[in-house]
Amino acid sequence: MHGNINNGGRQRNAMSSVDFYRRVPKDLTEATSLGALMSVAAMLVMALLFFAETIAFARTDITTEIALDDNSEPKIQLNFNVTLYALNCDYVSVDVWDVLGTNKQNVTKNIEKWQVDEYGNRKLFSGRNRETREVRHEEHDETLEELHEDGIHATPIGSSNEFRDFLQHHEMTFVNFYAPWCMWCQRLHPTWEKVAEEVYEKEIPVGIANVDCQTHADLCREQAVMAFPTLRWFDNGKPQMPDYKSDRTVQAIVSYTKRKLDLSAKFKDWEKNGGDNPNKYREMYQMAEHPGCQVAG
Repeated sequence: MHGNINNGGRQRNAMSSVDFYRRVPKDLTEATSLGALMSVAAMLVMALLFFAETIAFARTDITTEIALDDNSEPKIQLNFNVTLYALNCDYVSVDVWDVLGTNKQNVTKNIEKWQVDEYGNRKLFSGRNRETREVRHEEHDETLEELHEDGIHATPIGSSNEFRDFLQHHEMTFVNFYAPWCMWCQRLHPTWEKVAEEVYEKEIPVGIANVDCQTHADLCREQAVMAFPTLRWFDNGKPQMPDYKSDRTVQAIVSYTKRKLDLSAKFKDWEKNGGDNPNKYREMYQMAEHPGCQVAG
């Protein structure tokens, strides 16, 4: 009997030696205030995390992102086709930015533009945009105030009613829509005044006017002015598109004015001589250009 008890004790001691979850005897443990404080803090943190995760789970946010597949090639081809219903193709550009937003590259010369109507249908092919030709500006020794000493020749428009009256009074009208803060408008003012003075001295039948788009914003919005300065030709009160975008020198603008008058005179002579369906061609000649653009590349 005694031998069996000793053998059982030795077996329990051998089994206990491989116990990985040994207990600390209760007589070796002692509760402390610091331990209780840490336990309470741990429970509060756990409760806070539980409520925060629950609230975050209950809220739903909709996010959209475009993710491109991994590509080992040094270049990636991206095709796009975007239609802008109220923006002229002359003011559309396409830029490419790097992921950090620090490097910008203009790729407008490699895209194609189409003019579209109010329904988004293609009308005219604007072509593949090439490098924009630099517009020449003319420098003058006289200031605008000095040019005004002998009178103001470019008529300033003071209201929408004055604008309509000016168009009715002149069969052909050339209008400069500008903004006072625009640097290019400020450079154009002396040139435009000299153009008006030369038109007046040579008795060229064209009305030259100025419209301040900052003061008369509603008028410029009605005329769909999208850039400053905008030099627009009017024939019998109707705008003739596209707007003037060539050199801003006195000689270039006056030459453009003479060409427009010559073209109008030839058209009237052709119409007077009984051209093929003159009403149809007059509608085409005076047809307004819809400021819409489709960009693809």
